[in-house]
Amino acid sequence: EDTAPVVGESDVSKIEGCSKINMAVVGNIRSDWYLDRLGDDTDVQYLGDQHVFYPDPDEGPIPMLAKQWRKKDFASQYFTMSMLGNPPNKVDKMADASVEDNMHWPMILNIPGEGFGDDMLQVYTNHELLTDEDDDLFMLVENYIDSGGVCPENNMYDEVAVGPPVQEVHIPSNLEVEEASWMTNEYTFSPVWQVPMRPVVTDMGAVASVSAAMSKPTTEVSDRVTVESCYDEATKSVDMSFHFHDIDPTANGRLPWMAIGYRSSEVCAMTPPSGGVTPIVLVTHLEGEGEVPRAHSTSLFPTAKTLSSDAFASMYMLARDLGETDDHSDVSVIAPQVSNAAVSITRSSLTTDDTVTLNFKRAVGEKPEQLNLMYAIGMSSELGIHTTRKCFVINAFPACSSPDGEVSVVDSTKMEDAAIKATLGSSSTTVSMVSTFVTLAFSCMIGVAVWF
Repeated sequence: EDTAPVVGESDVSKIEGCSKINMAVVGNIRSDWYLDRLGDDTDVQYLGDQHVFYPDPDEGPIPMLAKQWRKKDFASQYFTMSMLGNPPNKVDKMADASVEDNMHWPMILNIPGEGFGDDMLQVYTNHELLTDEDDDLFMLVENYIDSGGVCPENNMYDEVAVGPPVQEVHIPSNLEVEEASWMTNEYTFSPVWQVPMRPVVTDMGAVASVSAAMSKPTTEVSDRVTVESCYDEATKSVDMSFHFHDIDPTANGRLPWMAIGYRSSEVCAMTPPSGGVTPIVLVTHLEGEGEVPRAHSTSLFPTAKTLSSDAFASMYMLARDLGETDDHSDVSVIAPQVSNAAVSITRSSLTTDDTVTLNFKRAVGEKPEQLNLMYAIGMSSELGIHTTRKCFVINAFPACSSPDGEVSVVDSTKMEDAAIKATLGSSSTTVSMVSTFVTLAFSCMIGVAVWF
């Protein structure tokens, strides 16, 4: 029909209905996102020139030269972007050639399913340059409302599933990053922008290095998180310190939430693909919790990805002081940003005034070969959109050493004594913590922000 909308349509009179969602933070929206490592927990690999079959809409599949980049996201899956390698004017080199004849147009994008769907190929055709006259393409909602239309906002008060879809069955991707095939290679062809110098992180973003000056080896997970780890044979536990860097107070003076998740497999997923919940350690700095952030044990539910108020309420209700759980001990949180009290513990060389450090021991039985973990750092003190998230592996678990460098040996009576002393807080503190989470759980019932 003549009134049927087409791709690129800007006539708002053809809009039959409208609703909008405040997505807060959306992923890569730059047109040149595939060229560089800008962004959090991303990486890029320039591959150079390749010949591909391009499905030209007029001539059918034809061989064409493409310049290719692979771009890794936080889920350790990658996109492959194929750009036109030889613009029409590359051979003729006409000085008066049009911009279009010198343009490296996007051709094919290989997109990973990321567990929510199949991998796919996206083909770009009918290229043309946009001008100031094309602003209406980006103003559909505003123009629709100006013409008398109504576009209400769907929010978390509505029973509307938003965010990534939740699948009953995890759909595997064939575009998982392979350690053996991935190498950082940032090259943009920009005449003005220079690639910043930075240390290259290998081994899926984690590099373990043992320092003689420290009692635990260090794993640099990212520029936001560093982990120290060792194995305590006496207590059959892993002794770990998580250093969250560049943590500043939010608008209300409280620190954002931070979390460590225990993944059940090497698959980088918020919750197990086969179903169930993910155990997490949640560090919060909520009103009523005191001056220093507190560490809690709780669970991440799959339905949290759909902004389920019940899921958030359950996360708060299940939260327990980490030091009171059976499998965690020696728990402490150090946050010099908000604490005026003198810290009696020797500060690690990994910490600064904007570092939050979470220390604990976790009972694991025999020494593990590796721990599959993930972290996230929020935007506010209450659970909500994260500013960064990453899956990582810790596999450095040498025997824990005492400060003088000798391997520590602790008898059972001292262990029990230490466990008792390590229990955080008194009864009144626990009651205060429970009260805080009950209050937040109630507020969740009427709508709280998003997790992860």
